[in-house]
Amino acid sequence: MTLDRPRLAAALFALVACGDDSSGRESASASATAGITGLTGITSASASASTGSASDGSTGGSASSSTGGASASAGSASAGDDCVSNDDCPPGQHCTSFTGVCVDEGGCVLGEDCEGGFVCERGECSIGGDCGAMSFEITKLPPNLLVMLDRSGSMGGEIDGKTRWDIAREAVGGLVNDYNAEIRFGLDTYSACLPGGCSAGTIVVPIADNNAGAVTGFLSDKLGEGSDDGQGQGNGGINYLCDSGDPETSTGKSLQAMVGEPSLQDNERGNAVLLITDGGESGECKQGTDGPSAAGELLAQAIPVKTYVVGFSGDVNETELTAVAQAGGTDMYYQANDLDQLGMAFQEIAKSVATCDYKLDEVPPDIKKIFVFFNDDPMGIPNDPNDGWVYDPVSNTIKFVGGACTMIKDGTVYDVDIVYGCNAPIPG
Repeated sequence: MTLDRPRLAAALFALVACGDDSSGRESASASATAGITGLTGITSASASASTGSASDGSTGGSASSSTGGASASAGSASAGDDCVSNDDCPPGQHCTSFTGVCVDEGGCVLGEDCEGGFVCERGECSIGGDCGAMSFEITKLPPNLLVMLDRSGSMGGEIDGKTRWDIAREAVGGLVNDYNAEIRFGLDTYSACLPGGCSAGTIVVPIADNNAGAVTGFLSDKLGEGSDDGQGQGNGGINYLCDSGDPETSTGKSLQAMVGEPSLQDNERGNAVLLITDGGESGECKQGTDGPSAAGELLAQAIPVKTYVVGFSGDVNETELTAVAQAGGTDMYYQANDLDQLGMAFQEIAKSVATCDYKLDEVPPDIKKIFVFFNDDPMGIPNDPNDGWVYDPVSNTIKFVGGACTMIKDGTVYDVDIVYGCNAPIPG
């Protein structure tokens, strides 16, 4: 058979070597490898590009095969038995489609034994060939979410024999444990219960990766009982509710205190606040700002911070909380009257907050040469701002949107390949 002289395709960030061997044959190879890391069970993969070889001569290059074997100057394996179909081969081997030889699964003798977009390299079919390929190392970027929990004296009101505070504490614990890997949590309680009332809240657990233990650890001894300064010693813990006699539901001041907060100004991640309150904002605390105004300030920053709102009890001011949510970019507040409803509200908010953003380890020279695949499906995911993926050059991030993001959040995606140069997924 006569083979066309293969073209050398350069893989991005690959080593390229060319030279003449003693037989006058030209050889060249290009390869790139990259592992993939993230929070969706993405597997490691390698990408390589390699040319085959051709013999110089009057015919312009040839390769030959004979009974019981075949030869190639690059990317070939020792030939086994001749075969016509896989049934002719021992267990664990298959019959190569072009050379008709039994080799290990995934093996090859010549490049023609491999599917399109793959080459035969050291006896195995690997992604590469004329397109030249690189698989980016990617890291999923969990968003930042600061939980702001009302600790005013009214949180001592009971629902089915438990204080609102204790129910909220239990629900927050479930939230942070369920989404510990998907969201970077922090905790703020308000007010700070300082003399005079209306003090802004305080970050008691800074935002960090895998922070469920820190959040639940802080809340573990904070009881749903009141004390003058919110630090009174109770039965087995701290009477944490602020029962100072002063106005303490300082929603606007607490939100405004988060404007410019460094942990919520991460330009590579989503940033949001989850406000949980059982009542309306104290009128005396609205001097200078209020909930809707402060939520609008947070959202208007160069790095915007959304405000999600949960009203916990039948005593909330629906109009006020709706205004806070709308100003904060989340349209509506969530109403919850018991533990189950609070848990469901948290689940919906967490799914909304969780992002589908993946940071690349290298900056792609040409976005048109990026190809994205889920679960090794060769159909791929389109570059589509409504239902697919978009590239953010500022953060060097691939952001999935629409149905593609939904698939990631639903857990149906177990492998993400972001490939440069080849319109084919990385196997494995």
